[in-house]
Amino acid sequence: MSKVAPVPTQSKAPDGTVYEIPSDSAIAAGFEELRGNVEERRSQGLKIVVVQGLGFVGAAVAAVLAGARDSAGKPVFFVIGADLATPEAYWKVARINSGQFPVPSPDPALAELLGAAVATTGNLRAATHEEVYGLADVIVVDVPLDAAECVTEEGSEIRVRIAPFEKAIDVVGRRMRPDALVLLETTVPVGACEKIVLPLLTRLRQGRGIFEPPLLAHAYERVMPGPRYADSIRRFWRSYSGIDERSAAAARDFLQAFIDVDAFPAWRLPDTNSSELAKLLENSYRAVNIAFIQEWTLLAEKLEVNLFEVIESIRVRKGTHDNMRFPGFGVGGYCLTKDSLLAQWGADSLFHADVKLGMTLEALRINRAMPLHTLDLAAELSGGALSGKRVAVAGVSYLPEVADTRNTPSEILVDALAARQAEPLVHDPYVAVWPERPLVPMAASLEECLRNADGLILAVPHAAYRGLTAEAILQQGPRLAFVVDAQNVLSDDAARGLHSQGIRVAGVGKGHWRKRRYHE
Repeated sequence: MSKVAPVPTQSKAPDGTVYEIPSDSAIAAGFEELRGNVEERRSQGLKIVVVQGLGFVGAAVAAVLAGARDSAGKPVFFVIGADLATPEAYWKVARINSGQFPVPSPDPALAELLGAAVATTGNLRAATHEEVYGLADVIVVDVPLDAAECVTEEGSEIRVRIAPFEKAIDVVGRRMRPDALVLLETTVPVGACEKIVLPLLTRLRQGRGIFEPPLLAHAYERVMPGPRYADSIRRFWRSYSGIDERSAAAARDFLQAFIDVDAFPAWRLPDTNSSELAKLLENSYRAVNIAFIQEWTLLAEKLEVNLFEVIESIRVRKGTHDNMRFPGFGVGGYCLTKDSLLAQWGADSLFHADVKLGMTLEALRINRAMPLHTLDLAAELSGGALSGKRVAVAGVSYLPEVADTRNTPSEILVDALAARQAEPLVHDPYVAVWPERPLVPMAASLEECLRNADGLILAVPHAAYRGLTAEAILQQGPRLAFVVDAQNVLSDDAARGLHSQGIRVAGVGKGHWRKRRYHE
């Protein structure tokens, strides 16, 4: 007789905090209370907004929307953040309802906005009931849509996890009010609104007896989870489009209610295919530029040239070259690692277009391999092999001063270190538990990480690492034999000081250190 798995009663956040999952009766009572709040706030003139998805984007969007004010200083929206009713998601709902932003952030504005919306104005709630979509005037879709390039016997294949996205839209279509605006902020394949979302919403609405076309718009997010987290939503340029004139007008009115459009005008594109393409092109442009610099990084190191100084001398040309990328460790995050794949998949699967984004996709492959160059430098400094070495990796988030570890290049590095029989020792000032690598222990401090390390790789330029002196590194890592700076963290003086104490030093893009024989 098979055993029935017990029903989970707790939800564990990535930082280890445990939250109790309410009973079904408590959840039902909570929804009835929420329904009453919605009716009261609608009678007061507030628009009801449901944000679908409470990840790094959705949670921040919900906080900013709840903080929006009219000319009289009164809230514009009553906001409901909605996520799945699963143990993996409930902790986010519980944390928001307690007035806390769900993930660590260096931007105090987000915590202030969310705390005030929960405790003071009471115009922000989080929930797991799918019935909340039936309460909304506006539904903002911020759910993940994953893509990956997989190698098969026939070659490479792009796989897009479209089913979870379609399921999210299905919930909306089954519950939404007839006149509600559905606004996609999720980065989607080109053609998604026209060929996936619109037909699905239309079919579901017609099954409910609603024959008027839905209000459907696309306004891709440009959220940056760093020091300007909140302002990347409320004080930043946006592009938008609608499937028809009514949808575009509704999107315009919604966006200008919480974005400073006087300083950062919103750009209307003629159709959703255009705005979907815009987001994918925008991020692909950056990814290609990063891959381009990687080639020159390898050349500069061979020629013993300081590529950072070379690029600084070029960036004085404002308007044409001032955004040239610097050498680095690799590319991570949720956008630059996959958005080009969404473009190609949409072209192939939704439009059957005979167009291949060859240069664009090759850039993704180059960027995925970038961390392995840092690994090769470490192997060279350690005498050609890393087997048996304890290697400290400083930084696992994909950006400095954030806790986001999605697709971080440190993941590729740590996996490769383990494959070479080295022991990774990992620290990050913002990450206590690494969600994608939960079995990798995280050191509580850099000193703990370095104490027994044979080598150090500086992978993320967190403020906690920038400005490290040779003395500080030597004091914390008495056994160190080599240091690799993958992110221009160390000064030339620090590198010189380390080498003077017998430590081999190398840096990505820092060929001049090789010229000075710091690697010997």
